[in-house]
Amino acid sequence: MSAAKRKTVAIESRGSLRYAAAAAYIGIAEGTLRNQHETLGIRSLKIGRVRCFRIEDLDDFIARKILETERKQLRKKRRGRGESLLFSPDFSFWLVIAALLLVVLVRLSFLTA
Repeated sequence: MSAAKRKTVAIESRGSLRYAAAAAYIGIAEGTLRNQHETLGIRSLKIGRVRCFRIEDLDDFIARKILETERKQLRKKRRGRGESLLFSPDFSFWLVIAALLLVVLVRLSFLTA
């Protein structure tokens, strides 16, 4: 039994954390991590009765959550008061360019006719 405990300690010292330490590392409750680590997409290792989480996997989870949050904020941040996606500054620039090209084509057609 003591040999198994030594192996577990050796695994934890190589960059793996148990439930309590892993939950504290990513900032969620230990019970949430126990119940939802699979649905949250956090990979884990189970050695005997001990479930460990690699620090790299926890960092990947945090990075995914940061990206999801940034994407949500970008979608919300686009429109302001009196602004729409159709007539945003980028779209109006291309609308002006297209109108100028149309004017040039009409003038060229009158010159060649």
